[in-house]
Amino acid sequence: MGKGEIRLMHNHDLCIMKKRLIKLIRNKYVAAVAVFLGWICFFNEIDLAYIIRTRIDLYHLSNEVADMKVKTKETQQSLVDLTTNKQTLEKFARETYYMKKANEDVYVFKERAED
Repeated sequence: MGKGEIRLMHNHDLCIMKKRLIKLIRNKYVAAVAVFLGWICFFNEIDLAYIIRTRIDLYHLSNEVADMKVKTKETQQSLVDLTTNKQTLEKFARETYYMKKANEDVYVFKERAED
């Protein structure tokens, strides 16, 4: 048989395969395992779909936790900067609360929302 040739099964080979399959299905241990796996995968309260969904949720939540840890570190650094550096505190007050010195005017430019 050369490369790329397809070997057709003879009727005799198909009969042998059918007999082996029937023998395997009739085996009580194989049937019991098949029923058990079917029950676990599809009919149990904690079935295969539930396990897959919870693993996906766990993956998303762990990513969210990692993002929150990064944001927490950034916020802590900002807090340290605000409490230790007067220039940073002044910049924050001017940008957030539009505070100004007595001899200056503040102009606020807001971007227009594009329709």
